[in-house]
Amino acid sequence: MFDFKVTVFNNTQNQLGESPLWHPLLDTLFWVDIDKKILYSRKEDSILKNDLNDTSIVKQVTMDDTVTALAWLNADYLILGTNTGIYRHHINNETQELIVAIEKDESNTRSNDGRADPWGGFWLSTMHVDAKKGQGKIYRYYKHKLKCIVNNLTIPNGLCFDKARLRGYYCDSFASCIYMIDLDEDTGAPCSEPRVFYQFSNANVDPDGCVTDTLGNLWVAVWGMGCVMCLSSKGKLITTIKLCAIKPTCTAFGGKNAELLLVTSAFDDAINNRVSTQGVVFQISGIKNGQFEPPVIL
Repeated sequence: MFDFKVTVFNNTQNQLGESPLWHPLLDTLFWVDIDKKILYSRKEDSILKNDLNDTSIVKQVTMDDTVTALAWLNADYLILGTNTGIYRHHINNETQELIVAIEKDESNTRSNDGRADPWGGFWLSTMHVDAKKGQGKIYRYYKHKLKCIVNNLTIPNGLCFDKARLRGYYCDSFASCIYMIDLDEDTGAPCSEPRVFYQFSNANVDPDGCVTDTLGNLWVAVWGMGCVMCLSSKGKLITTIKLCAIKPTCTAFGGKNAELLLVTSAFDDAINNRVSTQGVVFQISGIKNGQFEPPVIL
């Protein structure tokens, strides 16, 4: 029996909110607005204030590049996936250092989804700026080496990992499909061909960002459907949680004990006059078995 409660974590209205990341050493949620090139953060102690209109509790940093994906390195640094490559970002000084460039000569591509894997690697997808079919790729940066591991996608999303079952997951939002790939036990490198994990029957909705819990369940933000779906490790639908935003974008566990599911969303002009929560960050309580994201290891 589920007892979910959906509330607004932060009511800043993002144009394209994405990549929520709970930093477990700082008790802070980071996320980005891709379109506005802003990195946001909010600390755990500010949550206790419960004042959604207090903008002082939310820090924002305007970025030079378009940041689309986040991970954490240590208490001082984040890892950023951007339209020019992977960077190390100093949290307090707000400075960036390039780690590796990705598709630097491809003016028609940009980064999209990304996440750290449990072996210390960082995965980052790229796509054509106009979402041309088959132009999407997924890269993995591990032990100072960058490798393209998946190609022929269109809108690559949903990167997440289940170390207990040696699996990686990703979506092609264009195909409304979630794929699964086997990972090497020692290195986390892909060691099989991808296969379909879950195919949506409605081609008008897009599986977007995903995260896994300790039981191997996937918590998927479904763009166009206004919900988060929970899928078992066998690809069976467990539950659906409705949100007051038609375009949720990504999920992340957070809170002191990973007891919250944080969900970013995008603004929607068509319905914003009726629903003011388009583009905000939601929190869902009542979910057990959450887990924090692992750090990147450089």
